Amino acid sequence: MNPFEMIQSFDLSVILWIFQTGGNLYLDRLAIGFHWAGTFRIPAIILGICLWFKKETRPIAIILLAAVLATWIVTFLIKELVHRPRPYIMLGLTAADMLVLTDPTVSFPSGHTSSAFASATVISYFFRKWVAPALTLALMAGLARIYLLVHYPSDVAAGAFVGIFAALTVIYFAKKLQENERFAFLKPDLKKDG
Repeated sequence: MNPFEMIQSFDLSVILWIFQTGGNLYLDRLAIGFHWAGTFRIPAIILGICLWFKKETRPIAIILLAAVLATWIVTFLIKELVHRPRPYIMLGLTAADMLVLTDPTVSFPSGHTSSAFASATVISYFFRKWVAPALTLALMAGLARIYLLVHYPSDVAAGAFVGIFAALTVIYFAKKLQENERFAFLKPDLKKDG
């Protein structure tokens, strides 16, 4: 069995296990909450707005929103190339059977997860005391997508990778731009806090 087949086998076994064990009212509500927050990138937008109001954290707000935008673009392009149907389609379910509305044809990678991990990476980089809560929330967002049968585990893992990579790339270029006088809006110190 090659690595791709092993991943696909694992994906299917997890989805079948969730489907066969049935739902839980409280977990349903929690997962739906993460779905809606992720759909509109609400946590990232709220956090970006809060960071914008303090001059010293304004560059972090720009980096955060740029990282989330970058993940949205990258995940959109990958989804257009891959066109992996969502797990519930494989189970013979329809959109009407689902707890949340989704496009049935674009599963890989998870856009919700990529945005969540991009946000968590930026927050973790600049605010070390928030590492555990930020990464926990990002992980919960990804797990919620699997629980809702709209993503396979590999979709979520790929989304996390895209989010982390995009955020670190944006941080790297923001640091480089900070050295250039033409980008005065990034001039406040972007050093990590203790």
